[in-house]
Amino acid sequence: MKKCRVCGGQIDIKNVDVEIAGVVVKRVPAEVCSKCGERYFDTSTATFVQSVANFVKQKRNELSTGLAQA
Repeated sequence: MKKCRVCGGQIDIKNVDVEIAGVVVKRVPAEVCSKCGERYFDTSTATFVQSVANFVKQKRNELSTGLAQA
């Protein structure tokens, strides 16, 4: 069984909500410490969340630019 690198607690797999740059991505799989709540993401999951946040940020900027020009 995996142990948390921060506190040594037990790690469980859960779906969590992740907020990055004002964007919330819901139900992302993560390993979560049952004691301290530290979250661990595999590389593909972290890359996915980052891509979603960057996409939303880009679209938000395009929308803001379009509204400013109107």
